[in-house]
Amino acid sequence: MSATDVIPPLIKVLSLLATGYAVHRSLSPPNPPPSPKTCIDNRTLFERAIRHVTFCSKMMTWAVVLADAFVTLYLAFPSPATHSLTPFASQLLPSSASPASSSSSSQPSAPSDLASALTSPSLIFLLGAALAIAGGWLRIACFRALGSLFTFELTIHPTHKLITEGPYGHVRHPSYTGVYATLLGSTTVMLAPSAWLHEAWLAPSLCALVRTVNPFVFAAASATASGTDAALDAEPSFNSVSRVGAVLAWFFAVFWVTKVVYALRSTNKRVVTEDRELHRVFGAQWDEWAARVQWRLLPWVY
Repeated sequence: MSATDVIPPLIKVLSLLATGYAVHRSLSPPNPPPSPKTCIDNRTLFERAIRHVTFCSKMMTWAVVLADAFVTLYLAFPSPATHSLTPFASQLLPSSASPASSSSSSQPSAPSDLASALTSPSLIFLLGAALAIAGGWLRIACFRALGSLFTFELTIHPTHKLITEGPYGHVRHPSYTGVYATLLGSTTVMLAPSAWLHEAWLAPSLCALVRTVNPFVFAAASATASGTDAALDAEPSFNSVSRVGAVLAWFFAVFWVTKVVYALRSTNKRVVTEDRELHRVFGAQWDEWAARVQWRLLPWVY
């Protein structure tokens, strides 16, 4: 196996693990919950369940990135030593691509096109990983800058002081910038081309469903794209794609995207609330800081 065959899957696996770690650190509270008396706004569902939401996001991320890393390594480095892992790997791939579906060798493998897609990270996948890692780094920098003042709940302590240095010297709410980067980056890593969910479940099941519902349109599109009807025969039928696996994959994708949109929308509302409360408590000191640091989340954008 040449270096060109080894490096891409290793880069993908490292990107997956780094994304999982970045999400974990970004969404792990650096301090215990504050007293309810110090909370500014605890009326919304998001504010009451903030720690449950972040815990759910971490567990969902780890589940997907570890499954993706396992499948990637399994397909990239086949050997008799990993034959015992075949039953587990077959549960993570569609029946048409399952390693267990072939018995021609001691180490069956998925179809070459799927294996190639899963072991070669796409550019958008790598950009998503970089964004998630940058977001995690920014969140950690904010944890350190605020120290014991940083809580996941909106609070104003009696001894609270306005932090205007470090990340807070560039934008007023850098920790929320980190949240945006972490969640959008991890979403890209889990759902982009070359990601396990996308390549093994979402794209094949959608393709199979379209072919089943309207085979004539599907045939015309395949023939137009390839110039031959051979492409149609290569596409999966709905029966060849595990219905349970496809349903679970789509449920995860829809639930995750809905949760991320809800979390980012709620975070954006928090920005306004925090500015209002900090201005109320610190007055002229906040005015001076806001005049110097005009951007809330991203310089020259917002």
